[in-house]
Amino acid sequence: MGFWPVTKKVIKDSDIILLILDVRMPLMSMNKELGRMIAYHKKVLVYVFNKIDITTSKYLNKIKDQYPDAFFVSGVKNIGISNLKRSLLIMAKRMKIDEPKIGIVGYPNVGKSAVINAIAKRARAKVSAKAGTTRGIQWIKAGGLMILDSPGVVPFDDSERMLGIMGAKNIEKIRNVERIAYEVMRMLIQYNKSIIEKFYDISVDGKDYDMILEEIARKKGYLLKGGIIDERRAALLIVKDWHEGKLRL
Repeated sequence: MGFWPVTKKVIKDSDIILLILDVRMPLMSMNKELGRMIAYHKKVLVYVFNKIDITTSKYLNKIKDQYPDAFFVSGVKNIGISNLKRSLLIMAKRMKIDEPKIGIVGYPNVGKSAVINAIAKRARAKVSAKAGTTRGIQWIKAGGLMILDSPGVVPFDDSERMLGIMGAKNIEKIRNVERIAYEVMRMLIQYNKSIIEKFYDISVDGKDYDMILEEIARKKGYLLKGGIIDERRAALLIVKDWHEGKLRL
């Protein structure tokens, strides 16, 4: 079954939908079609910003101000999960649902599985699949919650730029990885140019993205035969450092 049919099934069978977002890329993590689908089925939508462990407190506070009703967690570090679970139980009580079914959706690589595991506390006791649920999708009991074991994956619109930035595609297989590096640099410089300057020990003043790539390549000694600067290798480094949370907003 394709991406959207599975996601639709998750939404239809759940009482509350958690949309998992990458806190570093709030708008890019969202999907209008998904929002319309959730509204059509009259489901409760909860924004959950993941990966807060790889951001600075200054940046995190800025995003919290922009999304005051959202939850901020780290599935990997188990930060904010207890508050999320407690709040979901309170929501369910107000909805007069004794054992709420929680569906989890989001783009690839935003950390859906990590959030599921954190909520379930690794006690992945399987419960028999609900009637009509997509084959292979089962519910697991986590306290007073029922969590969908297989998250709905929202597909990209084949945008290599989005796939690369969010780490949903092996960057080694992306032809124009420089374009992905440019976008990462744009986001970082727009927020605070010193992030790149301090991390790579360079200056970005008065330089375009090509020049910044060249300077990083020189610093790292990324040279091809004949002393030609290896810009692709520098671009791969930037994107990897972003994916691994070394370059922090």
